[in-house]
Amino acid sequence: MSAETLPPSAKATAQISTPRSQRGIGITRRALVIGVLLIPLMCFWNEYTEIVAQATDLAAMSLIIAVVFALFVILLINFMLKRYLPKYALTQAEIMYIYIMQTTSIGISGIGMMQFLNTFLADVFYYGTPENHWKEKLLPAVRPWLLPKESVVKAYFTGQSSFWRLDHILGWLSPILVWSAYIVVLLGVMLCMAALFRRQWADQERLSFPITQLPLEISKEGWASDLFSNRLLWIGFLIPVVLESLASLNYLYPNIPFIPIKPSDPRLDLTPLFSNPPWNGVGTLQLSFYPLVIGLTYFLPLDVAFSLWFFYLFGKMENVMATAFGYHQPGASMAAADMPYLGEQSAGAFIMVALFALYGARRHIKAAARSLFSRVQRRQLDDANEPLPYPLALVGTIGGLIFLVVFGMAIGMSWWVPVLFFILFYFYVITFTRMRAEAGLPWGFGPDMNVHNLMRAAGGTQAFTPANQIGLNILLWQDLDMRTTQMPNHLEAMKIGESTRMNLRHVAAVIMVAIVVGTLSSWAAVLTCYYQYGAATAKVNDWRTYMGKVPWTTMKDWLDNPVRPNLARMEGVGVGMLVTAFLIFMRSRFVWWPFHPIGYAVSGTFTMAWLWCATLVGWLLKALIIRYGGMSSYRRYLPFFIGLILGDYITGSVWAIYGSVTGIHTYRCFPI
Repeated sequence: MSAETLPPSAKATAQISTPRSQRGIGITRRALVIGVLLIPLMCFWNEYTEIVAQATDLAAMSLIIAVVFALFVILLINFMLKRYLPKYALTQAEIMYIYIMQTTSIGISGIGMMQFLNTFLADVFYYGTPENHWKEKLLPAVRPWLLPKESVVKAYFTGQSSFWRLDHILGWLSPILVWSAYIVVLLGVMLCMAALFRRQWADQERLSFPITQLPLEISKEGWASDLFSNRLLWIGFLIPVVLESLASLNYLYPNIPFIPIKPSDPRLDLTPLFSNPPWNGVGTLQLSFYPLVIGLTYFLPLDVAFSLWFFYLFGKMENVMATAFGYHQPGASMAAADMPYLGEQSAGAFIMVALFALYGARRHIKAAARSLFSRVQRRQLDDANEPLPYPLALVGTIGGLIFLVVFGMAIGMSWWVPVLFFILFYFYVITFTRMRAEAGLPWGFGPDMNVHNLMRAAGGTQAFTPANQIGLNILLWQDLDMRTTQMPNHLEAMKIGESTRMNLRHVAAVIMVAIVVGTLSSWAAVLTCYYQYGAATAKVNDWRTYMGKVPWTTMKDWLDNPVRPNLARMEGVGVGMLVTAFLIFMRSRFVWWPFHPIGYAVSGTFTMAWLWCATLVGWLLKALIIRYGGMSSYRRYLPFFIGLILGDYITGSVWAIYGSVTGIHTYRCFPI
């Protein structure tokens, strides 16, 4: 008799008498092999689709489009196996191990990671000119082992070649090895921190982890027969299939009519309605009706969903008020023109949320620290089925941070600069992870004021020597975009493991395997694409190549245009910290308090600019269903909203495959 079939009293007895580590379902050999072999394929699919085919962003979503599509295909195959060859069918745990390996690897090949890193490394050689002085002024200060050999860069930009030539491989070997080690440690620290936060967030605070709900629901018993036989699921599925297919056909054949659902359509642009002052302070305001966003919002707590769209619109009203008070008038000072400092407020909110998260996990961190020096404390730790033993998680976090600081010193920085940078960087990462665990953002960005800008505003460029300025901006590629930040995936993997009674030690192990394999696969995939199609040609998405220039232009700007500390911007950061602390306090004291601090933190990012309207629709539908039907109705209509997500994801993936196979630029189902 399985644990699931025991009566409640027997379950309680089994839980007391059976060690958790013995109940966990370990990974099987076939699941490990399938998961590892699938990683290079997924990374190449993502690189080719986003860079060459320029179709839907496959890895930039929180619930990753490419991985959900792969999961759906695996489930279809498993359904056939269960019917005709049941002994070969995969269990839900095996499928989830494969799923976890993909979610924790494909993002390495995406925006903000490999797609920015490799173009940054090569751009200095191709775009360095006598006019911008990159080669004369910046290149001598950069350690040569960080960069590829200049002799192999031309073919990278012009294409019609192959990375798989000995001279090209050797020319990139040093940066591949150096930066791969850096990425593995960078993400390994995130894994260790996720292990330290898991019990506090998942077991004690019982955060909802909305992003995990769809894969768990559709993979029950290896194929969720009850769910897939539900008529509401297929009604929800067909809505985005029809809408996205019509839009895709219209993109290729403009005479075909379609219904607009994306903010890129002029018919959904509200900006012209706010052309007169002070209402022009609203800026850009666009409607959207993404089915996937409406579906994912259904999984969110109502107060979180409400706060996401409310604080975004509240920020728009702040801008209107600033315009009304004359801060945005022509001739206003720079400090006044930046009012109300929404990006700076968001940066302060990110820092404060991280501080409260660390405070909440203080007992686990203290216990882990004490166990390092006391056998008694070590025996008392209840971490038998935690993803990592707490002492190992703590040592991994501290050891990884030391490695990263030493790396920063090796590339030319004084010790205190990488210390400050990585502390702030991981503060942002912790908050971003908290947002995913609690708010399930379909698509998320960090604050408009990233860590580099925060450090510059706090100290001015005068606080950093030229070597520190250059060294700090060498790491700018990882701070430009947080959409593929990996720690949320790690913690969600642990939540999936707990929900399906998987061995969490095995979950942590496969995450680490996926990081290593995903990093190497990402290098191979992106370099294969660029050497064949050319990073400077019209055959690829030029935004990725442009983003590689940003660290070099920023380096030169810092050196050529010194600035003093910006007190006004730092006051905005302080306001953000205070408001967030107030919201956290009110939420912890009053059940009726409707405003969630996550919504405030998100308001100063780009996250809601295209999603606020769809989020409002999803919130309204859920609120009405619960208000008039209760939780039973919420559960009854859940398949419909799962169908909305699946239909959008499957349609976008199919069109992305079509574009990749035919070489035709197709409609992007997401983001715009």
